[in-house]
Amino acid sequence: MSFLSKLLGQDSADTLSVPAMDGMFKPNTLLDGTERIADLAGADNLAAGPDGLYTSGGNTLFHIDPDVKRVEAFRTFESTVTMAATSPAGRLAVGIEGGSLELFDNGAWRRLDFPADLAACITAGLFVDEETLYLTVGSRQHRASEWKRDLMSRGSTGTLLRCSLPTGAVEALADNLAFPYGLALLDDGRLAVSESWCHRVVAAQPRRGSTEVLIGDLPAYPARLATSAKGGFWLALFAPRRQLTEFVLSEDDYRLEMMSTISPEAWIGPDFCDNGDNEQPLQAGSVRQMGIMKPWAPSRSYGLVAKLDRDMKPVASYHSRADGRMHGIASVAKYRGQVYAASRGSGTLLRIGMDDAP
Repeated sequence: MSFLSKLLGQDSADTLSVPAMDGMFKPNTLLDGTERIADLAGADNLAAGPDGLYTSGGNTLFHIDPDVKRVEAFRTFESTVTMAATSPAGRLAVGIEGGSLELFDNGAWRRLDFPADLAACITAGLFVDEETLYLTVGSRQHRASEWKRDLMSRGSTGTLLRCSLPTGAVEALADNLAFPYGLALLDDGRLAVSESWCHRVVAAQPRRGSTEVLIGDLPAYPARLATSAKGGFWLALFAPRRQLTEFVLSEDDYRLEMMSTISPEAWIGPDFCDNGDNEQPLQAGSVRQMGIMKPWAPSRSYGLVAKLDRDMKPVASYHSRADGRMHGIASVAKYRGQVYAASRGSGTLLRIGMDDAP
């Protein structure tokens, strides 16, 4: 088949095949049965601090004590929160859509202004020490809220940055990434970067700017990463891949007309939730039969968290299927031995369980 594809002038990016959810990705309903810690509309951007969790909902950052399920508004910003990260000592970094990077340290806030093309879509952050922060910019052409347009534009203008916090200096380490959405530190000092539109996680060498595929051809769009207690990783995947979406991405005339004539909410493609709108695309078999959404329907949204080992091989997965509610998992975090996930689709903070559990 590879030979025939080359003979016909097609490469792997032209095919419409989508990997099945099988093996370690076999569907289950574990996410729908997990403990619910809090309800927050648009819950996203989880980060674990010394005294609790931080998560965002729209333009508000919340502080959560998961042990007693207490939620408090920490700060409200002028625009949507797109990233939150904490340092080992408790320093907090918050990315604001189209604005800046806000730093909280010793009870005071400090603002770092970035160039417009870098500030619009900061998607993930990772402290390697108290003075160095790595950041991913999903797109240099579109704001974070315009992620659908970036996907349908076949965008690959994402960037990996290194930011020196004392000086505010920013250095680009890797360019032309297809919506980098998550960051984690590997044992060898390289950075693991989830590249959503390419459905993979790559290893980036900060000093050389090169990348190596660690796990590819994922059945869903990967989002943020968190390290595991035993040296592995937790990966959030926010929406499923579908053949219809792959087909639309390959048909330029249709895709461009769709983008120019109808609203993004009605585009064929992935989403964080099924909002029940009668005008949304039916996505082939993703329709209600006798008033019931079937769990195997090819829905535009899904809930999925994967546990990966040190070599980025999947060892377990937690699902919320088409008929479930815990869709749009874009963030995971570890706090006091427990793993938490934020369902942006349902607006729910979930406690998955112990990090080192089998």
